Amino acid sequence: MVKQKITRRVRLIFYGGAKSPKDNSAFEFAAKNIREDYRKLYPHSNIIFIFVDSAKVIVDTINQQQSGKIDSLDLLFHGTERGLYMYKGASLAPDGGFSGEDIKDNDLNASLYAGRIRKWLGDDKCDEARTINDIDFTKFSSEDPIIEIHGCKSGNDTDPLTDSITKNLSEELPNGYVIGHTTKANPIINGDGKTSRKQQDYRHGQRVIWKGGKVIKMINKKG
Repeated sequence: MVKQKITRRVRLIFYGGAKSPKDNSAFEFAAKNIREDYRKLYPHSNIIFIFVDSAKVIVDTINQQQSGKIDSLDLLFHGTERGLYMYKGASLAPDGGFSGEDIKDNDLNASLYAGRIRKWLGDDKCDEARTINDIDFTKFSSEDPIIEIHGCKSGNDTDPLTDSITKNLSEELPNGYVIGHTTKANPIINGDGKTSRKQQDYRHGQRVIWKGGKVIKMINKKG
């Protein structure tokens, strides 16, 4: 991976990580639509767009940036409130998929967890798994940075005894906003039979906005 250190404002888009190439393809089309919107809205920002197969890549890329430069972070992965799931060797190639047994037998689980308890419960053995505690949050802007997670049920906090990724991120980023889905996310933004592959986008459905460890708003509109 090429290291990217920059001085302009930064917008990060990470996607992929799934065991199914079909799912990774959907994430890619959705990520491209986000990138296209950012190019129009923020023509002077540096948009970093990366397919990843481990949380290490995400954390390392964030931590390489200059302090205060990251304005937004978009994460397109399968997940729940416990974390975002990614598997080492994930691919976009049609013949690049693998099974749950492959993941277990070869220690491929390289996910990004909401916290150390969640990671411990996940019993990951891959050395490229990470938690949000590994992120250097000083790299984010001090003025309303946004993190949006485009993954299933990532916006929930159903178990007060363990971690919620959106809640924990919002606590680490008190001046920012964290957005996550409360239900099963899908890329069919225009409905069944009305959404082309290139139109796939997860920015619809019920989502919540977290700030400072609390939900401040629920949204359902597209975009």
